[in-house]
Amino acid sequence: MALFSSCLLAGCASGQTKQGEVAGATDVEALVDRVDDVRADEVPASASAPEGLRDSLEQAMEAHAGTYAVACASADGSWLVDVNGGKPFVSASIIKLAILGTLLDQAQSGALSLDDSATVGPSDIVGGTGVIQASGAGGSYTYRQLAAYMIQDSDNIATNLIIDAVGMPAVNEYASEIGLTQTVLNRRMMDFAAGDENYTSANDVARMLQLIYQGKLVNSDMSEFALDLLKGQHDDAGLLEGLPAGSVFAHKTGTLDGVFNDGGIVLDQSPYVMVVLSGDAEKSQAQACMVDIAQKADSEIG
Repeated sequence: MALFSSCLLAGCASGQTKQGEVAGATDVEALVDRVDDVRADEVPASASAPEGLRDSLEQAMEAHAGTYAVACASADGSWLVDVNGGKPFVSASIIKLAILGTLLDQAQSGALSLDDSATVGPSDIVGGTGVIQASGAGGSYTYRQLAAYMIQDSDNIATNLIIDAVGMPAVNEYASEIGLTQTVLNRRMMDFAAGDENYTSANDVARMLQLIYQGKLVNSDMSEFALDLLKGQHDDAGLLEGLPAGSVFAHKTGTLDGVFNDGGIVLDQSPYVMVVLSGDAEKSQAQACMVDIAQKADSEIG
């Protein structure tokens, strides 16, 4: 499955050059391969969080207008440092991680197949960007393709088709089952008339990312598929901008008015998870805060 998904993702990228890529990509790919080889057999060691990390995160948050929540954690689950990490924030498109987990869980149970297809009807067209958004109604896509469009392009039409397939209550049940305490899907994408928002917390997002890294999001094959999707993320205007050139950041972003979220796995020699959620923030301030947090986290952790 990992090979198939890698081929799919290469097709979705359409030759785009991602921000953060540098010459000598084979060196980066070799690093990712080494991380992947170790990940399956890795056992969490007893480790302590970097001593100055919390202070550095707080300083970065206080230096920028807006409200923020941050979670930094070892990818293997041995430590976690957060500031406001347990508080619910409007999720924007980062809720799509929980939707992806539900889809993969149902695929594993046999409730559906990733190779089943859904056809886009006129009523499915909603705002946003992405492959399906540009193509319009009438197209038919497998759930494997829809998952890629949902994560890599944040395509809202693809997301709603997946929600319709798995059921909104199932997403919330799945989130609860895997220990996400502040994550709730209250509406389909762009359905602002529903009267409520979708929510998550920095710690919830960090937990999902850790499960993916550890091969525990449903199972190792499904986790590998999810990780491949996150590696192919097309929106890199966030935390990646604060990481060293050439860093590999498998992540998901989310944006609404006043909301700029990003969370992912830094795949270096000591992989770690980093999540920033924001509210009441101007885009420029939120992006500057993310760059500041990423730089400080990399300095303390690396």
